[in-house]
Amino acid sequence: MLKKRSSGPTVGQPSTRSLQLFDMCSYDVDRFREFVQSEGFDEVFDLDAAERRRLVEDEDALLQFAFRFLKQVLFGEMTIALKETAREKRLQRRRARSKASDPLAK
Repeated sequence: MLKKRSSGPTVGQPSTRSLQLFDMCSYDVDRFREFVQSEGFDEVFDLDAAERRRLVEDEDALLQFAFRFLKQVLFGEMTIALKETAREKRLQRRRARSKASDPLAK
C-alpha cells in the first residue's frame, strides 16, 4: 500500500532506509526493541517512562508500536508524539554533516 502524498518521488521505489526500517519493524523485533531503547530514539520521540518500559517488556505492545512507527515514518501519519526540540536538533546535525563532507565549506 502506497500513499503518494507522503512518498513523493519515491512512489513505487522505497528508499533503502525505508526498506531497512520496514524489515526491522516487521521481522527483527529484538533489534527494534534495542532501537526503541536507544538515545537517538529518545531524542526524537516523546514517550513517558511507563510506555517505554511496557514496550521493552511486552512483545505484543512492541509489535503494535512498530506498526504505528512504520505508519509515521513511511506515510507521515503522526501517531507518536515528537519532542519539540527534535526537528531543530536533526537539522543542526544535518548541517554539521554537510559542512564536514563539503571540502569547499569554510
